[in-house]
Amino acid sequence: MTIYDKLLLIYKKYYICTHCLGRVFALLASGVSNLERGNSLLLSFTMENHRKYFSKNKNSEKTALNNLRILAEKAKFIPAQRVLENEGCDYSIINSDEKCYLCNDIFLNLQIYINKAKELVKNIEFNSILVGTSPDSEIINREDKFKAELNLLNSESFKSHFNRVVGKIISTDLNKTAEFSNPDILFLYKIGFKNFDIELIIKSVFIAGRYNKLIRGIPQTHWMCRNCQGKGCESCNFSGKQYDISVEELITPEFFKETQAIDSKFHGAGREDIDVRMLGTGRPFILELKNPKVRTLDLDNIETRVNQTNAGKIKICDLRYSNKKEVIKMKSKAETSRKTYNVLVESEKEINLEEFNSYIKELKEIFEHQKLNQRTAQRVSHRRADIIRKKTIFRVDGQYLKPNLFEFVIETQGGTYVKELINGDEGRTNPSFTEIFKIPLVCKELDVINVDY
Repeated sequence: MTIYDKLLLIYKKYYICTHCLGRVFALLASGVSNLERGNSLLLSFTMENHRKYFSKNKNSEKTALNNLRILAEKAKFIPAQRVLENEGCDYSIINSDEKCYLCNDIFLNLQIYINKAKELVKNIEFNSILVGTSPDSEIINREDKFKAELNLLNSESFKSHFNRVVGKIISTDLNKTAEFSNPDILFLYKIGFKNFDIELIIKSVFIAGRYNKLIRGIPQTHWMCRNCQGKGCESCNFSGKQYDISVEELITPEFFKETQAIDSKFHGAGREDIDVRMLGTGRPFILELKNPKVRTLDLDNIETRVNQTNAGKIKICDLRYSNKKEVIKMKSKAETSRKTYNVLVESEKEINLEEFNSYIKELKEIFEHQKLNQRTAQRVSHRRADIIRKKTIFRVDGQYLKPNLFEFVIETQGGTYVKELINGDEGRTNPSFTEIFKIPLVCKELDVINVDY
């Protein structure tokens, strides 16, 4: 069966628009649009039958006339109608309002779909787009039945055709690049025969930097109230929060103001305890700003404003653009990173400088470049798996301040429970400083002074 035989078979049973005729044979003669392919098929078949109409063979003339009438009446092809009119042959279109069986004339009215998309992004900054489609099951089922019934093996789906055609027009009209892997804007059409909607998916803006936490008593990120889980209760003064403020909440307002984002997520390279300061060069973080309307930011200006507003509390630096891949990379390195701590330790009993120096020597021999076993700390066991972790201690240095007060600088593998390294956590960390000193030791103050990523 030739392509022309298939064409006649289609139009004897159904009316489909020129777009859909072209996509029925989309895998043949690539490099042209489905509309061009459909028009070419109808025009070449019209020309062939017009030629046969002039032959002196009565059977050929009759067949040609019949085929031209199918093209004029069933396919509503204007060049075929004109041929018949010029030759003085009658034809009649029984249902002039009949819509395409496959697309319900969606492809003849694409401007409706394009205009709505353009309206949605009127006040949004972006550089690249992509169109996606989720057709209604009725569209998919009708198309599958049509192809199976007529044994059409070279077709392109409604979804693929719509995405490409609409995407090209929107890209051209808005002068934006089509980006298939990670577009700034994704127009996701949900289409039925009678209605449609567009879900606008805006790519997040990722900003990387480092932060210093200069005061104790605030968490890294927003904590919901343990009692009400964010709903608001007397315990949290109906704020829904366990703590009034966090590093995240001090940093994000200026970014919200500039990007007009509707939400954010704070990604840190690990986190310090609430009572621990983050000093030194700061802790790496990436701020994910969701559904932003503005993407081009003056990061130096934002950095200055954040630091001025939060002087004495937090400080940020080294701001730059980032991406989702870097977030994943940063998280994956959390356990292999190195972190350096300054620890102020108090002992239950007094010792002299000579004893202290002896203990420091022993600490270095036992801990430096060795692994210790740490069972999940009791203070966090309610929210973390109770397992034994092996952590490497890279360096231990100490300074004698008073007979019962010492300062240590400890470089460890990421994820080490430093407070428990000092006090032993009732044997859950082994060995510990308490075990070596043979007297109970307590971490009085802890500061992170370097995060090596």
